[in-house]
Amino acid sequence: TTTTAGWSVARLIRNHDAIQQLLPNVTTNGSLTRYSPNELLSQFNQSSTLTVKRSLKQNRFFMYEEHAPVNVKLKDDQMNAQQTTITASPNELATLLQSQSNNNSNTTSSDHHYYWTSPIATSAPNLSPNFQFLQQLRATNEHPLLDPRGPSLWMGTSGSGTQCHYDVANNIIVQLHGSKRVRCYPPSVGLHLHVFPDAHPRARKSQVDFDKFNDKNNDDGTLHSRFPHFVHLPPPSLDVILRPGDAIEIPAFWFHHVENGQHHNNNNNANEEEGDDAPSVSVNSFSLSQPMMVAQQIFQKASLPPPLQLQLVKGGRGRRNNSAITDITDDNNRMQLASSILKVLGTTLIRGLKVVECGKEEDFIRRYLLDARYDPLLMVRNESDKDNNNNNNNRTSRQTLTKEQLQAAASCVEQILPDFQHLITEGDRKEDDRNNGIALLVGLHLLELWAVELVGASSVAKVWDEALS
Repeated sequence: TTTTAGWSVARLIRNHDAIQQLLPNVTTNGSLTRYSPNELLSQFNQSSTLTVKRSLKQNRFFMYEEHAPVNVKLKDDQMNAQQTTITASPNELATLLQSQSNNNSNTTSSDHHYYWTSPIATSAPNLSPNFQFLQQLRATNEHPLLDPRGPSLWMGTSGSGTQCHYDVANNIIVQLHGSKRVRCYPPSVGLHLHVFPDAHPRARKSQVDFDKFNDKNNDDGTLHSRFPHFVHLPPPSLDVILRPGDAIEIPAFWFHHVENGQHHNNNNNANEEEGDDAPSVSVNSFSLSQPMMVAQQIFQKASLPPPLQLQLVKGGRGRRNNSAITDITDDNNRMQLASSILKVLGTTLIRGLKVVECGKEEDFIRRYLLDARYDPLLMVRNESDKDNNNNNNNRTSRQTLTKEQLQAAASCVEQILPDFQHLITEGDRKEDDRNNGIALLVGLHLLELWAVELVGASSVAKVWDEALS
């Protein structure tokens, strides 16, 4: 029988019997020799080709992109400029991973960081039996539905890391070699982290580079202006240095910021001396989460019904498969109707979630969706722009919805509120008295999904700006 793990908080797992018994003995310098990059990669098929991410030193935080059709996801030219991919043999990767370690006298420090991950069953199936112990780290009463890809290996140069982000699956990470600093935050801090829009390839990840924001020597105020909510980010609920044999359990929707080894020449990192100046190797296992299943139900139920769908009619003629679908004649007409529909859907949803005083729903959406997510990314609204945007002469007028459309919007929201209530009452209650963290992340994602369905990914910010004006 398989089950999904419930809601929980991030926790450190240290000195667990499964790890102590099934992993090799720890050497005097705290490393598991069998799982050093050299030893581990030497067991790979040397004729295989590994795809490795590479970035310059100053862009040490790696982010994995979610690819989708153009109309569903925005373009991400910046990521392409910051990170590239190269191919390497297993032995070549082992050499690259040592390039940032000052402890290795045989290598010269590189100008780049390197990061690699892959399911073990794909890259080195012969090693899969070594990691069966991961299941024993879970609670004895849990039989979760595991990621069908199986456990994955993660390797990175000392100083590399992954940008603060959340996953929709539960995650267990075991450190095998080197060290890894992990800072965990509850789902309720999404506003402060200025998460990329869900219509962006880097969805679920913070737009804030922690290093650059906290670098007092190079601060001209630009980042503080661009990310105004980040200064109010509370301390992490868990801040730990993982060493070989340590493990951490990170529940779904919990944010985590990961740094491998040491970050050289970073005087702002109070824990730098605790990290090992060596490549980091870890293994992780994802499992299906209950909040993810509830979120999927919400998205399926909340797909726009025919009265709220828009169909472009070219040349005055269109092929209408459903008479309830509204015909539109041009993009301007689409924007007018879409903004009217979104305003009703959005305010009704936020009012139903009871996360803000009645009458403040539009301000809430603007703050959490546009100000926190889209403004930093697009940088399209400074104070003067906002003044202009509030001028009705610069905007298209919204259209009045029909009675049928208003009823459809109300029904669309009404049928998903019980699912949201389930997220709220069972959410991060152990960590946050408001109990809204996961529900807010799911709700913001839904606001974007509705906009994408109506106008496409490239116009999400514009249509919501129109809807809230």
